[in-house]
Amino acid sequence: MGHKYEIVKRQEGFPIKAFIHSINRFEMHWHNEIEILLVLQGSVNIRVGNDRFLLSENDLILINRNEIHNTSKTEEDNIILALQINPEYYSSHYPQIGKMVFQCKSFLHGDDKQERFDIIRHYLAQIVWELSKKREGYQLTIGSIIYLLAAHLVDNFDYTLIESEKIASMSKDIDRIQGIINYINENLERKVSLKELSDNQNLSVYYLSHFIKKNMGMTFQEYLNNIRLDKAVNLLSMPDKTITEISYESGFSSTKSFNKLFKNTYGCTPTDYRKKYEDKINITKNSGEELERIKSKTYLDVDRSAAFKKLLSYLKPLDNKTPDNNMPSVSSEVIFADASSQGEKYKSYWKKLTTFSRASEGLRQSWQNQLKELQAYIGFEYIRFHGVFSDDMMVYNIDEEGNVIYNWSYVDELFDFFKKVNIKPFVELSFMPSEIKSSDEVMFWWRANVSQPRDIKLWTNLVKEFIKHCINRYGLKEVETWYFEVWNEPDLEYVFWIGGKESYFQFYKETVLAIKSISPNLKVGGPSITHQITMDSTWLEDYLIYCDTNKIPLDFVSLHIYPESFSSKEQVQDIMIEANLGKNPVELMTVWQLLTRIYYDKHHTYDILTSANDRINKFLPYRPELHITEWNASSYCRNLINDTCFVSTFIISNVLKNIGKADSIGFWTFTDIMEESKAGISAFHGGFGLINKNGLKKPSYFAYYLLSKLGDRIIEQGEEHIVTKKGEDIQVLAYNYAYFDDLFLNGDTSALSNTERYLVFEDKPSKEIELNINGPLGYYKIIRYQLNREHGSVVDAWISMGAPENMTEEELKYLQGKAYPKITVQYLELDGKYKDKLHIPVHGAELIVLEKRVK
Repeated sequence: MGHKYEIVKRQEGFPIKAFIHSINRFEMHWHNEIEILLVLQGSVNIRVGNDRFLLSENDLILINRNEIHNTSKTEEDNIILALQINPEYYSSHYPQIGKMVFQCKSFLHGDDKQERFDIIRHYLAQIVWELSKKREGYQLTIGSIIYLLAAHLVDNFDYTLIESEKIASMSKDIDRIQGIINYINENLERKVSLKELSDNQNLSVYYLSHFIKKNMGMTFQEYLNNIRLDKAVNLLSMPDKTITEISYESGFSSTKSFNKLFKNTYGCTPTDYRKKYEDKINITKNSGEELERIKSKTYLDVDRSAAFKKLLSYLKPLDNKTPDNNMPSVSSEVIFADASSQGEKYKSYWKKLTTFSRASEGLRQSWQNQLKELQAYIGFEYIRFHGVFSDDMMVYNIDEEGNVIYNWSYVDELFDFFKKVNIKPFVELSFMPSEIKSSDEVMFWWRANVSQPRDIKLWTNLVKEFIKHCINRYGLKEVETWYFEVWNEPDLEYVFWIGGKESYFQFYKETVLAIKSISPNLKVGGPSITHQITMDSTWLEDYLIYCDTNKIPLDFVSLHIYPESFSSKEQVQDIMIEANLGKNPVELMTVWQLLTRIYYDKHHTYDILTSANDRINKFLPYRPELHITEWNASSYCRNLINDTCFVSTFIISNVLKNIGKADSIGFWTFTDIMEESKAGISAFHGGFGLINKNGLKKPSYFAYYLLSKLGDRIIEQGEEHIVTKKGEDIQVLAYNYAYFDDLFLNGDTSALSNTERYLVFEDKPSKEIELNINGPLGYYKIIRYQLNREHGSVVDAWISMGAPENMTEEELKYLQGKAYPKITVQYLELDGKYKDKLHIPVHGAELIVLEKRVK
């Protein structure tokens, strides 16, 4: 069986287990639960006892408890929803249901007889929806649905009752079948005979033969052939194994018998099957580089959009309501704050750092216009980027006599612009110039070379000359305020680094010593990795121990944080190695499309920062700065959530929850003008940026805009709000943060589309907040900023507009007017108290600023 997304693991007292999966292999099984299977996409073979069925899309079957059944795939990809119900759940109210054998097979009835099956489909869809959204009290809702489902089965489907004595006999038979299957599986690679099996089971050959046929629905030889073929199909995905080897490893007596049975079953020879289905990467060249992964597909590999739409369609038949009609409309909250409180000092640490993709992109006028505006209204201190030494910056040159000539023209142009807009460089020292590379591995569309230098002195000379040039141009005191980060993500071997971590440690040592030889006050750090909290993830602590043991300077630790699970890191590396992408480069976006993006929970940023601080404190005798030099709601630059209001609350929530845990947290990136992959075609293609390629500000931009208006002392902070002050001015920022639902968390992106981007989040009601502030006295200007899907979400306005592409100047100006939070202003004479009410929809934020004025 392929990947199984288990929606819920049965908990004590919880009556069900539900999962969505694809059937790819032959499996025989049974269980004590009642199981309902619904085909959402494709088709599947199912055998129950002696009966064989072909189930197609929309077909439904109920498997009774302890009914022996097996499943196998057809030529089509498939997606199956399975619900298993523990019959003991009904024991206190209707115990006889555990003895009932239902006749419930939708495919045996015509389209005009599907109404009673549609009700079951509706209940299944409701259960999946509730499990995914996990709204308050969802366990009670599911429990009620399970009772309704049982009542519907009892009232509308034929059933027979099994006597207690027969149940006991069936239990003994199942134990025997388990022993038979275990013995066959353990001896599959050699020739197992019915006689040998009968001796093992202390039964006659005649009795055992009939017992297997009666209970398993197939003869001994048929079962043997099925599991041998299933193993053979699995082995065919291994290109290093020959057909002959596969034949004998699967237990066939000869290649001839293997080929004959395989062709009878699958309609083609094993060789033809391997060509069609083997798990491999093909690099094909059409109009551009394209990566196609041809594989035996699992649930997370097939196109699931149609299947998800099918599942959602089942929610409507009973009451014709949308899935969230039963959600509570409002949750209530009360905020109390005392403006006379001294409060705690607050520093806008998030303002320390912003980022962009690569150095050469900073030479473009459209890019520079966006940074100018960002600085004018928000004002970051530093900016971090890739590729200061990459070939497109044309730094490293060799003349006809073989002399190294450094060309700093583009570097000067970029850094001069930084100075003009009052931002300092946070220099990532990367990537390797072609003239000094040791191999040809590259990353990104723009071919960033990720190899080590062929001679470390060539690299350190480059770094020293760069530092000297910057000092000569901008002054030593200025450059000593900059940060120099050694490389990018060396933990992703074969992706951003060729060589193990030990080679990076040596590379870091040589680089930092070269820089410190110019001035010990220059700030250098690393390792710029994506830190994980796993038992086997020791990259960071090994790096810290290395620096401390060898007395290597480490002025700051730099890390990256993304919410996707990097348990698939090895999968990225395998893809890069297998496809030899260094010599035949493919876009990072295309590689990322091959991966299943499993998300961590909503506390991931907090957990990573806590873990990093703990390790720094444990393994270093001093406290370096901690900078998060890449951070985003996704590591994928085509993730459509990136344009939504969700990201604004993701930013606000995480920034406020992690005060004091890092010296900076740089959102990757400030603009969609970036080319890790080819430039995004759509205006809202799910790019990383706070600002889209047309200069339209996304909700994420306005998250920082609202944060920039907070004061410098915190007088009250709660789960989803903060109250600050500056002098006699008071600022209240509240928000309604909803994270991903369980389907999306587990890699299912099928509910996400260009024009529907909000079905992948947990259900939360709107929030009504009663605000009470004691202390403000005098004449105040009250400014209210409302950021939500209706106000300040340009992607929602764009979708409402019809999602136009290649927009005209008129259309862009229209969206510019829509892409701004709602602002209302009033003037009040306050007598020591301020009361207000805030109504914040999900994914929304509201800022109230009380400015003291002279009347």
